[in-house]
Amino acid sequence: MKLKIVLMVFVFLSGCGKAVTKGEPAAAFSLSSLVSDQTITLSDYKGKVVYLDFWASWCKPCIESFPKLDKLHSKYKDQGFAVIAVNLDQSKDLALAFLQTNSVGYQVLYDDGAKVAGLYDVSSMPSSYFIDKKGIVRLAHQGFRPSDEIKIEKAIQHLLAEK
Repeated sequence: MKLKIVLMVFVFLSGCGKAVTKGEPAAAFSLSSLVSDQTITLSDYKGKVVYLDFWASWCKPCIESFPKLDKLHSKYKDQGFAVIAVNLDQSKDLALAFLQTNSVGYQVLYDDGAKVAGLYDVSSMPSSYFIDKKGIVRLAHQGFRPSDEIKIEKAIQHLLAEK
C-alpha cells in the first residue's frame, strides 16, 4: 500500500507544470485543517517564517520529525515562526489516526489529491520548504534524520533574523 501511494503521488507530480523552486515566491494554497473546520491559506502566514512540511502517516522519518518540529515551533512561534504540516495520505482517516498518537501544536492540513504537493514538486517523504517573511522559498529539505534538527534550527534562526 505504501508503494502504491508513493507511485500515485509520483505519477500525479510528473504531470504537473512548473514547480516552485528556491528563490521564487511560494505557491499560494488553501487547504482544510485536519483537526478543525478551518480553511487555512498560506497568505494567513504573511510576514512569518514558515516551515512547510509535506508528510504521510506511513513515513517513518515523519514520525521522528513530528515531535522535533513541535519543539522548534513552540520555541520560535512567538518570534514569528510557524510550521504548517501538509498530509498526503490517500485517506484523512489515516492522518487523523496518526495525530491521535502524535499530536502537535502547529497547523496540520490535508492535501486531497496532492495538488499542493505538485506545486512544490514533492518527491519524497518528508519534503519541507523554508519560506521567508517575504513569501520566498529559501531552502528545500528532503527526508529527516536526527541530526537534521540542528540544521533546521539554524535555518530558522537565520531567517528570523532577516529584516
